[in-house]
Amino acid sequence: MTQPSSMFDLIGEQAEDRPYYETGGRGRSHEFYTGEEQFRREMDRIYGRRWLPVEHVSRLRDKGSYSTVGIGTGSVLLLHGDDGVQAYHNYCRHRGYKLVEEAVGRRQSIVCMYHCWVYDRNGRLKSHNGTYLPHFFDKSANGLLPIRTEIRHGVVFVNFADEATAPGGFPDLDETLGEFGEFARVYELDKLECVQAKDYSVACNWKLVAHNVNESLHFPTAHKDLHRITDFDDAGTYDLSGDLVGAWQTIRDDYNSISMTGRSDRAPMPLVPDGDLRKVNWITILPNLLFAFTADYVFMQWVWPETPGTCYVRHFWLFHPTETVRSDFSHEAVFALWDKANYEDWEMCERTHRGLANPHWAPGQLSLDEEVVSQIDSWVARTAGGTR
Repeated sequence: MTQPSSMFDLIGEQAEDRPYYETGGRGRSHEFYTGEEQFRREMDRIYGRRWLPVEHVSRLRDKGSYSTVGIGTGSVLLLHGDDGVQAYHNYCRHRGYKLVEEAVGRRQSIVCMYHCWVYDRNGRLKSHNGTYLPHFFDKSANGLLPIRTEIRHGVVFVNFADEATAPGGFPDLDETLGEFGEFARVYELDKLECVQAKDYSVACNWKLVAHNVNESLHFPTAHKDLHRITDFDDAGTYDLSGDLVGAWQTIRDDYNSISMTGRSDRAPMPLVPDGDLRKVNWITILPNLLFAFTADYVFMQWVWPETPGTCYVRHFWLFHPTETVRSDFSHEAVFALWDKANYEDWEMCERTHRGLANPHWAPGQLSLDEEVVSQIDSWVARTAGGTR
């Protein structure tokens, strides 16, 4: 395949004659952002039926490796078994005890510490503590409950829907991903290594985090370090299909990496087009996973809903294996910038939620720099329905 000069060659930008360019957009109602009923619809129709990206394969390379993710009131356990990575509901089949609390690790057996039921890395029940006679207990039917699992481009996806009963049919994963594979290929996403992960608790509705991480209009006031290195005005919005939204932004002339120093001696990833070497491509797989694709690293940032007014954010920093094996490899300057920016963002999101919780909130006008915010709200409204 001929190397493109830029991701523009593969994807294309939004045209200026689009409706949003003529009118801009507006925010939505108090109930849309903070309402209990709206939240229940989103948990049912989005998080309960759509394909959800939950993990990167680099954290599950070895047999017996595992990770967990909380989604609403539930928990998912991802296990690398003999046939690859499989997701399960993270509770014991006996009395519902939550099996694994740790975010990531490696085990060959999963032991319920309540009554000592033991499961192998393939989710099968190995042993139990009690008297269960064969005429009423089928050991093979009491393994961990599996969740539909697929892997694309180095990302693990799960879906909780029942294909036979899902309203409107079961969504096709490849169709929902649209052009995402082009970004994944160019940045070699499936080869990258997660060198650090961190979870953050945020007291706001999950959509407010999705908004915040998909616009850079707030950089000059909220993120002095990011604004020094990136130019929020030299930016644009991609024209993407599927469950995707995306935009791009440039790195200022004096810098070559988004970090506290703004400089890096890491080699650019080999397939990144010349036109993207000093650019960050912000691509979100809806509902909740943002990628920042840069020439020398990629980050993945999820927002997971807990209640209408709380969520948690999971952030991965990924680098090319040709760099992580170097004796002088360090990601500290990258982590320091984003960790600081994250806490700055969470304050913005929490204060916004407190404002939107006021039933007298009236939606405001959105600028051209906030087009992706409008796209996210429109997608949620189409997919989950509910209040305007």
